[in-house]
Amino acid sequence: MITFAKSNPDSDTKPLSKKDLAKQYRQAAYQRAKEFRKTDPKQIALAEKLKEQRKAAYKAAKERDKAYRAEMKKVAGERSVVRKTAVQVKKVKKILVAGSRIKAHTNKLSGLSHVNSGTSRQ
Repeated sequence: MITFAKSNPDSDTKPLSKKDLAKQYRQAAYQRAKEFRKTDPKQIALAEKLKEQRKAAYKAAKERDKAYRAEMKKVAGERSVVRKTAVQVKKVKKILVAGSRIKAHTNKLSGLSHVNSGTSRQ
């Protein structure tokens, strides 16, 4: 049988109140249940099973996150290529626009090709 100390050690004549006695019974029951869970093979097996499930769920979530990040990186790379290609197309269009100074300048340079070749233009 469990013996309980009195709530007030100075007063040996007063018994515990029902409230304090119930509190001590609850605490004792909690301690017994805690000890039982710690030593019971079924409880230990259940705890190990739950631990393994948490590890598996964490690993699966980590793999999903890794796959998602890889996909996002791939999409970002594709977008980058598309953007670079679009910029290059814009540059080419700038050069090929009719009346463009750049186009006129390149035409002048192509007309001077005879200077570098050593032949005279007539």
